[in-house]
Amino acid sequence: MKNSDIKFLTRIVSLVSLGKGKKLEEELREAFSHGVKVKRVEEAILQCYLFAGFPAVIEGFTVLRKFVGKGSAKSKGYNVDKFYSNGVKTCKKVYGESFDKLIKNMESLHPELLEWMLIEGYGKVLSRDVLNLKVRELLNVAILTSLGWERQLYSHLRGALNVGVRQEDVIKTIEEITDICGIAKVKRALKIFQNILSSL
Repeated sequence: MKNSDIKFLTRIVSLVSLGKGKKLEEELREAFSHGVKVKRVEEAILQCYLFAGFPAVIEGFTVLRKFVGKGSAKSKGYNVDKFYSNGVKTCKKVYGESFDKLIKNMESLHPELLEWMLIEGYGKVLSRDVLNLKVRELLNVAILTSLGWERQLYSHLRGALNVGVRQEDVIKTIEEITDICGIAKVKRALKIFQNILSSL
């Protein structure tokens, strides 16, 4: 995937997560004029559901449909066993050596939260095709920077590195959304990332 495509997707998920519909229209118009595929944009917006929730995604698709109509998107079906097994594999890639610690932590919060994380988060959403895991982790970084969820941001900054994203691409992703989410959030995200890098 072209770097320009990732840049547009990064900005799109930031705008969707923050509910900035008017700016989203402008960004989509620009993205499509540069040849970004509708299918990739749909996947990016769907992914926002994990951290920004249904309202943000519904509003994001409402704006998108003004440009592309219904499109050719189809449901992939709902297979809980498949989601679970894929979710465990994907989560292990993202968390690496911290996977077992994560499982214990989530289970201590609530056992169903653990299941939902693996089935819904890592299985149903982050294991989907169209966008690879490197791109999805960059999108997670953009969404979490925008929303200010620092604990989850820390995890997905590490996750991006764990799945092979280059340090400079993580930094570029964060800086790319400065005009959308504000300098304070961007500085905080970059500081968290520098702390991670210094601990490696």
